Amino acid sequence: MNYRGFVAAWLAGEAIVIWRLVHKDHRIPVPGALLGISALFAGMALAADIFPAAAKPITLAAFGLDLAAFYSALPAGLSGQLNQAADVSKKLGA
Repeated sequence: MNYRGFVAAWLAGEAIVIWRLVHKDHRIPVPGALLGISALFAGMALAADIFPAAAKPITLAAFGLDLAAFYSALPAGLSGQLNQAADVSKKLGA
């Protein structure tokens, strides 16, 4: 199996997390933060290796996770947006 797509998605995901943590906390991330991402992408690569017919959709899902992390569409990003919306609705008296 060709792992180039997973390696590219993994590196992109690592870069996004490293950039965010360095930008926010002004220090390099702890290894545990990067280990979780590596385990996620390794699990996806293993699933694609076990089910070769699903390799392309799994690779696309890996890039979709990167895109979601980039746009903060993951639950952590959504919770911030939901809290802002709740604050606005409280101010409006709704």
